[in-house]
Amino acid sequence: MNDPERKPTPTTQTAVPVEPAAAPVEPATAVPAAIPVEPSIAVQPSRAAADAPPDTVRELLRRVDATWAQFLASAARFPAERMDEHLTEDGWTRKQMLFHIGVWHDLTTERLTKFFLSRTPVKLDHDTETINSRAARQAIGRTAGEILGDVEGTFNRLRRQLQRLTDQQLRANDAWVGEIVAANTYEHYVEHAADVYSEPEPEPTGRRR
Repeated sequence: MNDPERKPTPTTQTAVPVEPAAAPVEPATAVPAAIPVEPSIAVQPSRAAADAPPDTVRELLRRVDATWAQFLASAARFPAERMDEHLTEDGWTRKQMLFHIGVWHDLTTERLTKFFLSRTPVKLDHDTETINSRAARQAIGRTAGEILGDVEGTFNRLRRQLQRLTDQQLRANDAWVGEIVAANTYEHYVEHAADVYSEPEPEPTGRRR
């Protein structure tokens, strides 16, 4: 398709100095009620399995909202003391993973803004490795709560841009908009669902009183 820069999940991390914190994001909306979320088996949804981008903005928003609500609920109730754990032996921490999701939200928002003006697909200014490495650096030193607030703010900004879309724009240029939105929202959340999934605490045994 027209958006070949799909983000690989980073597996390594280089020690780097802390960059200045980004500007404060808009106040986040309330965290959705806890929704049971099972870890995803597939890393990337298959387009062959009827997962092509939606033809209507209404359906796009439905997919984005449903998967985001589940992902955010899982991240919000994940033990904060475990957010600094590395996802692989030499890879990112959960906080860095969450922060990079927000970075891709903002990049998608920026590209949609330019698309509304130019009516043509907008390329990334940097390669994905550079973008992901920068995200990892920016996440260092931030608390889990700060990062959760940041990523929620980036989602809210992106959703406002999605509401501006028309069905015609969604399908234009071989569904370019649908492709980049899918790659940076619901497909991305599925990719990382297992990273923030925590097993529910077992029910207490014994006689109830």
